[in-house]
Amino acid sequence: SDTDFQNAAKQLGNGISVNVVKAFATVESGGKVGFGPAKLPIIAFEGHHFRKYTKHIYDQSQPLLSYIYKKKAGPQWQTNNKDQVKAWETMATAFALDQEAALMSASWGMFQIMGFNFAACGFKTVFEFVASLKINAGNQLKAYLSLCSHNSALLSAMKNKDFTAMARNYNGDDYGNYDVLMKQAYEAFEGKK
Repeated sequence: SDTDFQNAAKQLGNGISVNVVKAFATVESGGKVGFGPAKLPIIAFEGHHFRKYTKHIYDQSQPLLSYIYKKKAGPQWQTNNKDQVKAWETMATAFALDQEAALMSASWGMFQIMGFNFAACGFKTVFEFVASLKINAGNQLKAYLSLCSHNSALLSAMKNKDFTAMARNYNGDDYGNYDVLMKQAYEAFEGKK
């Protein structure tokens, strides 16, 4: 709700705009509320992370699940994440091979937080992280707030509305056009005031 987003901005402090937080939610989850079909969190499986966490043992037998990173949303990623039904099928296949690696190799919920960030989100294990994010969007927001609070460069970018630095600090160097999308989403929310 708007109140949740306002409280989130206050919790982050530093004069961070509520519309910056809303822009993250909009861009990361494609404007959705954090849940897709079957009331499961929105996910995106990242096979290059699965490759890393499984020490390359599935490169030959599971080339769609375990592959070298070439570019953001490459062909394997697009196949694995065609839609949420397919993304969860991909997760189930990876989970059957290595539960922990599979959960750490996907982004989760409204803010698309990578599973390997579980500790920065305040959880002891990736299993606890996923269980919490499956409950409701409020838990997804709490995890996002914890993640942000552990990244001073991100907080500074959010305060200064530096969308390029936000995109880089949240999505890594290969952030695609997230900076443009974030700015557009922020400006759209600002226009609604």
